[in-house]
Amino acid sequence: MTTMIDIRSSARAVAVPALLLLALVLWGCGTQTGTGGTQAGTAGTQSSAGDYKVIVLPQDGYLPVYDFIAGAKNRIDMTMYQLADPTAQAALKAAAQRGVTVRVLLDSDPEGGGGMKLNQAAYDDLNANGVEARWAWSGTLWHQKSITRDGDAAAVMTCNLYAPLYTIVRDYAVITHNTATVSGMEDTFNKDWDNTSSPPAQGVIPAWSELIWSPGAEPGLVGLIDSARPGTTLYAEDEQLDSPPIEQALIAAAQRGVIVNLTMTNSSSYVTGFNTLATGGVHVSLYQPNAPIYIHSKAISVNNETVYVGSSNFTTEMTDQNRNVGIITKDPTVVRGITSTMAGDFAGATPYSASP
Repeated sequence: MTTMIDIRSSARAVAVPALLLLALVLWGCGTQTGTGGTQAGTAGTQSSAGDYKVIVLPQDGYLPVYDFIAGAKNRIDMTMYQLADPTAQAALKAAAQRGVTVRVLLDSDPEGGGGMKLNQAAYDDLNANGVEARWAWSGTLWHQKSITRDGDAAAVMTCNLYAPLYTIVRDYAVITHNTATVSGMEDTFNKDWDNTSSPPAQGVIPAWSELIWSPGAEPGLVGLIDSARPGTTLYAEDEQLDSPPIEQALIAAAQRGVIVNLTMTNSSSYVTGFNTLATGGVHVSLYQPNAPIYIHSKAISVNNETVYVGSSNFTTEMTDQNRNVGIITKDPTVVRGITSTMAGDFAGATPYSASP
């Protein structure tokens, strides 16, 4: 069955099964513009073993995220592009009811059935039960997906908390206790919380943090790709593709002897990018939209020692205009878990050949 998926201001045609259709409509990430910028973060070096936990989805399930919320003692700050998960909402409400300060910043634009905002039900539910929820500025996507807890831990995620898609979507969540990363996320949250009527301000990147913020993420992602050494394998996964600098960085890596393996879900919207990459020496492998797994993750692994994981797709709007957050880390637990998963995903997808 062929149908049209509306990706906000940029429509793309994708063949999908009926089960996936509505979910992908709601999941789509848009292209409205904002302003602002920031510098890209670099991998910190002052975190200890055991400070990180990687959650590979859908295999690991969302219980670790719920437990992360349930473990809060003083405060929780969440920024979420899409929230429709009764269990996550119950955990947030329970925290508020035991005296935890809970603030949730929601993107104001995703639309559900009948033109209602997808996040409206969660917004109303949380505000009626002790949680303070606010709408982010509507002029751009607040595409960030993260939670900070008690000033000492953060969950940096590629996933929305949107339960209808949990069983089919490839995503990652990383829980970190890197204090500089948590501090930068909290300071940026406070800026966003108090500034809901204008574009996103620069994200805060303290020394020794691993943060990479959008607006302004493109140089950091390009720099990470540029650091890949000849003879190594670079793995990347992404949902969307239209950033010429990122595409050219991947091609340049392939041309200097890096094995570059990109995995995505097939979409006619990205054929030009697929062709450009494949012609330039990048190995592109794709899952069909009706496959058991949908690639929603946003991750890059280089040299088998450094990983980017975050909410920014490889598009100009995502890196330069929308609010996103990720980390670039050398933590072995994160590198091993995400790199091995991306290698398996690439091996399971169908190699793409450039079309005439």
